[in-house]
Amino acid sequence: LKERIAALGRAGTAQRPLIGDLIRPSEIVVLVIPIDKAAPKGRLILPQQMTIRGILDADGIPVCVKEDRLEELIGRLGSGENGGAGNEPGLIITDSQVFEEVSKIVPDRIPLTSFSILMARYKGFLDAAVRGVRKIDDLKDGDIVLISEGCTHHRQCGDIGTEKLPAWIRKRTGKKLLFETSSGTGFPEDLSRYAMVIHCGGCMLNEREMRFRMKCAADQGIPFTNYGTAIAYMKGILDRSLQVVWRQE
Repeated sequence: LKERIAALGRAGTAQRPLIGDLIRPSEIVVLVIPIDKAAPKGRLILPQQMTIRGILDADGIPVCVKEDRLEELIGRLGSGENGGAGNEPGLIITDSQVFEEVSKIVPDRIPLTSFSILMARYKGFLDAAVRGVRKIDDLKDGDIVLISEGCTHHRQCGDIGTEKLPAWIRKRTGKKLLFETSSGTGFPEDLSRYAMVIHCGGCMLNEREMRFRMKCAADQGIPFTNYGTAIAYMKGILDRSLQVVWRQE
């Protein structure tokens, strides 16, 4: 009975690796992790933990750095400090909140993506997120945007879902928009009042739940995207951030 229950649990998880098929053994992968007021004290968030583990499982070399030390790190790796040969990162993965800043630092020759985009691919809704994100430019005065999170963390000052994303979208569109939020299991099945849904990466939800939420939106004709895709699109770096994940499709 225990084995059958475990098998049912595994059936709801994504089969695709989070990152293992995107890197080579011994390849250096840099993870850009801001430590700001919204970051939990004393630990990394789950997508960062999962990515580090995925890199290790693929025999890669994870290197973590804050955004203000990234340029220094790239220089030290590329120059081969202590007389060694240069060894630039094979991939850089950043927190979406510093996507724009990081993209200006990382040379075009080094692949760049975000934790959110990796999670969307892992959970099986990246294609839908890319299709849905363009709705941002069609938003009109009075439209309501649902920003949904899979977890129920305590919101801090500068929270991405309740503060940063609405501010970026208002700046991008210049429209008078309304924003509503949902968290945890409280995702509304009736989405007819919303112009679009912007979801978190879904690290606390299984693939089946994420696909259910995506299908709710699709069945009602509501564009559906996620944080990282939306931020990359608004900052003009979506195409670059997708190159590394779509070359494996």
